[in-house]
Amino acid sequence: APSTVTYNVLIDGAVKRNDLVSAEAWLDRMSKDGPKANQATYAILIHGWARRGDITRAEAWLDSMADAGLEPNAVCYNSIMSACSHSGDAAGALAWGTRMCEKGISPTVTTFTTMVDACAKCGDIDGAEMWMKSMEASGLEPNVVSYSAMVDACVKGNAMARAQHWHSQMQSKGIQPNEYSFSALMNGFAKEGNLEGAAWLLREMTSAGVPPNIVIYNGVLHACSVARNVSVAEKVFRQIRADGLKPTIVAFSSLALTYANFGLWSKVELLEEEMIKDSVEMNSHFLFALILAYSKAKPRQADRAENAFRKATEAGLQTNQHLRNVLTSAVGRRRCQHILQSLKVAGASG
Repeated sequence: APSTVTYNVLIDGAVKRNDLVSAEAWLDRMSKDGPKANQATYAILIHGWARRGDITRAEAWLDSMADAGLEPNAVCYNSIMSACSHSGDAAGALAWGTRMCEKGISPTVTTFTTMVDACAKCGDIDGAEMWMKSMEASGLEPNVVSYSAMVDACVKGNAMARAQHWHSQMQSKGIQPNEYSFSALMNGFAKEGNLEGAAWLLREMTSAGVPPNIVIYNGVLHACSVARNVSVAEKVFRQIRADGLKPTIVAFSSLALTYANFGLWSKVELLEEEMIKDSVEMNSHFLFALILAYSKAKPRQADRAENAFRKATEAGLQTNQHLRNVLTSAVGRRRCQHILQSLKVAGASG
């Protein structure tokens, strides 16, 4: 007769296929055939529902586990905490972490890291640092994921000096930064338009043997757009192709915005042609940059702005207030209203 281990393998297989209905059916059959579900059985189901983002169902299975006389372990709590954090319910993640500690269950590195991540989503840098220090005080060594979450918390809280401190702390502990930890730090430099910091980080990546990916380059390009540095932006964009990477719409949009701030509409149009060749679909951010370039051009390119807006709208691109505002700047309020009315776009006055 099949054993508990056999059923656990079947349940785990169904969970990995994201077929949680079958996973629960196997548990039901297991209970009828005689073998008793153990801690691992429930942990698998809790993890499956948590990974899908159904926190209510995951919590229900944790309660069922307790009803069966089995004590949920750290893995079970970590799964629910992670699901809460990923869904944006930072308070829920912290509450489950507190409940776990009250039950006398020893937190793991994953537990502490999830708490750090939850604090990051709350913008609570002090709380994140408290959990990092608590992890070390408990005798556990933070890993690259822990430090990356801590850096991300600082970046989200606009505390770049603290972000760099934790990045350096990670390296001093002999932990190799990865793409995610570098990306988290680059996001901070990008928000500030700190090209010096972005260049330093690229050198750090080279020294660490971690080649920049498209996310990193997108961050550098965003920093260029904030700093309004055309020459560096063009160099970085060329480097993306030189590295064998394909520019994303984010890269195209950032470079376009850098051009747009100086009214360089012809360069933005050339970028649009590149996008078409690369089969990269225009989005509202690129269209905004294109129309902004027309509005800042000398002389102003009202006809081109109208044509670009009409073409994108008729192709199905959804407009927003930012687009309507920049179109107004490019063609004037009355003409903008006429365009919106003729296209039956929301936001047009009668």
